[in-house]
Amino acid sequence: MVSFKWDPELAMKVRMEEAREDGLEQGRTEGRAEGHKEGVFKTTLASIRNLMDTLHLTMQQAMDALKIPPSEQEKYASQL
Repeated sequence: MVSFKWDPELAMKVRMEEAREDGLEQGRTEGRAEGHKEGVFKTTLASIRNLMDTLHLTMQQAMDALKIPPSEQEKYASQL
């Protein structure tokens, strides 16, 4: 028969390590999502600028050509 002695200090260390690992994973997931969102934003801005430059479209025409929803157009307009 195997006998184990309960060690509350060790149990607390194990729980803290598990919580730290969970926090790190959550941070990575949030970081990837934020990076993706920022990448899409920058790419869309570049696409608007390219259409304006290459095809001589107005900012509004370029955003319409890219089918940017009206609810999102102000955030792009403020960065151009």
